[in-house]
Amino acid sequence: MALPLGNLVLHAPTVPKEPGQRVVTAGARVVDVQRPSKDVAIVHLQAPAAAGLQFKAGQYIDVLLKDGARRSYSLANTPNDEGLLELHVRRMEGGRFSTHAYDKLKARDLLRIQGPYGTFVLQDSAAPIVLLASGTGYAPIVSLLRTHSVAIAQRGAVLYWGGRQWSDLYAVESVPSWQAQFPGVRLVPVLSEPNADWQGRTGLVHEAVLQDLTDLSGHEVYACGNPLMIDAARGSFTAQAGLPPEHFYCDAFVISAA
Repeated sequence: MALPLGNLVLHAPTVPKEPGQRVVTAGARVVDVQRPSKDVAIVHLQAPAAAGLQFKAGQYIDVLLKDGARRSYSLANTPNDEGLLELHVRRMEGGRFSTHAYDKLKARDLLRIQGPYGTFVLQDSAAPIVLLASGTGYAPIVSLLRTHSVAIAQRGAVLYWGGRQWSDLYAVESVPSWQAQFPGVRLVPVLSEPNADWQGRTGLVHEAVLQDLTDLSGHEVYACGNPLMIDAARGSFTAQAGLPPEHFYCDAFVISAA
């Protein structure tokens, strides 16, 4: 413990300058559950519009469990006044909520949620953008794309999405069809354990970025997903490609113990 002897000024670059958003606790009704892959559920929720849950693209909410535990999930849809929410939940064996969401959750079920939280939001800048996702780290990335598509395209952007196999890129039917949804944004899928017929990029997703972009000094990076990927990307981008540390924005998906 440190005891100050006088006035202090705290340097907290991750704290937003504007006043914080109001955190809301509310019940949310399940509208539908889609299961686009063997371990990902896309859950659409309807919170009461009167609850006033106002979020920014890239933020997340907590699902409150009956015993007081909570699980955090990024919002994948655009901000709206109707209380509509979209979560991408990866099924983790033994997961307190994720297994239930994938195996049993259905329309009209009720969840208790709280939020919004987080500062993983698009910065007011003209710098070109590298979007970096692993697994369901795609959720806040697609929220940014859906909300700020024109601005992101104008700045120049590329999304590197990593998975073990093609099915892990659960929102991509094909690269051209995905890019048609987000004109001006290039998609680079990277698979670490591909099938023999895979013709695309392989290996670790952050290494694919370094192979293509050796100088990141003028870029901003928005990375979301596995914390090991986040740490590796932050370290290598700043040390090897000159990315300013303050231009690396991230949201790590930490697995909660059962």
